[in-house]
Amino acid sequence: MIKDNPIFNKYEHESAHWKSWLGEAGYQLGTTQFPFPSEFENAKSLSYTAYKVVSEQKDSGSYYPAGLLGIGNHEEARSQFNQLFLDYLSQALDDIIRANPELEVEEHKKVIGDTVFIIHGHDNNLKTEIQLLLVRAGVRNIVLHEQPDSGRTLIDKLIQEGKKSNYAIALLSPDDTADGGNKRARQNVILEIGYFMGFLGKERIRILIKGDIEVPSDIHGILYEKYDTSGNWKLRILKELNAVGIFVDYSEILKNL
Repeated sequence: MIKDNPIFNKYEHESAHWKSWLGEAGYQLGTTQFPFPSEFENAKSLSYTAYKVVSEQKDSGSYYPAGLLGIGNHEEARSQFNQLFLDYLSQALDDIIRANPELEVEEHKKVIGDTVFIIHGHDNNLKTEIQLLLVRAGVRNIVLHEQPDSGRTLIDKLIQEGKKSNYAIALLSPDDTADGGNKRARQNVILEIGYFMGFLGKERIRILIKGDIEVPSDIHGILYEKYDTSGNWKLRILKELNAVGIFVDYSEILKNL
C-alpha cells in the first residue's frame, strides 16, 4: 500500500460507494445517457473506481464499458468510457502523487533522471526489442509486470513504480480486435498513457505504433513513431530521450546497427 497517503486512502474508502453507484447507474442498451456526476471531486473519485473495476476484472474488463454505458458496440463503448473518465483519472492520480509523503516533489529530478517506463500490451517481442535498445544505450527501464506485486493493487503498483520514471514509452501493438474488425491496443496501455500524461506531461511520453492499428482520439496530442523493420525508429526515440536530458550512449547503439 502507499504509506500514510490520505488522498489514496480517501479514494479507496470511497470506491465501495462508487462501485454500488456504478451498478445502479448502468442502463440497458439504448435507454438513456450515463448520469455523470456534476461535482469535480465526485467525478475524480468515480473515475478512479471505474478504472479500478476494469483492472480487477482483468481480461474481461474490456467488456465492462459496454455493459456500464448500455452501448452495444464495444469499441464505441470503450471510446466513450475513456472520454468520460480518463481525464478525471489523471487528476485523481496526480492528487495521490502530490499527497504522498514519501515522494519528494523536485521537478529537476525529472530532467536529469535516466529511467524510462515501458508501457506495453501483448507483443512481448516488441517489448523485448525496446528493452534491449534502452539497455544498450545505457538507459534504465521499468516494466510494470516485472516488478513484484508485494500485495499492491494494480493502480497502487503503477503509482509507486511510475514515480521512479522520468520518461515513458508506450507500445501500441495490434493486440485486440474491435467490433468493426479494426485492430486496437490493450486497454491497460491507454490507462497507463493517461496516468503518465498527468504525471510527466505529454512532452515526456513517446508512442511507438506497430502495424495498422486504431489510435484512440484521447491520445492524439502525444507525438508518436511508426515501427519499421529497418529500425529507423530507434535513433529517433533515442534522440528524444537525449533532448530531455537522459544520457544516451550512442557508441554502443552504433555497434549493433
